[in-house]
Amino acid sequence: MILERYEKQPAELKDYDISYTEWLAPVSDTLLNASTAVSCLTNPEDTALVCNATFVSPQSVKVWMAGGTDGERYKATVTVTTAGGRIDQSELVFSVKDR
Repeated sequence: MILERYEKQPAELKDYDISYTEWLAPVSDTLLNASTAVSCLTNPEDTALVCNATFVSPQSVKVWMAGGTDGERYKATVTVTTAGGRIDQSELVFSVKDR
């Protein structure tokens, strides 16, 4: 499921937060780990957008994104696992524009 769409410039290094509070609250679960995979939607050969780091707290994930090629669109898929064994995938879409 696509959670958010963002615009960024190629030189930017920014952090983006994903909250799982509403999803976790009814089942009293917490996040255990997360991983982030990035792919270019407009040019599968392009690997210029990267996730520099992924940080996990009990109810949220912070991803640090860097790079990208002007005019390209990318998808970052964040896969989380909870202490209770639940797995969720969330997607962030990035349009890179050198303004």
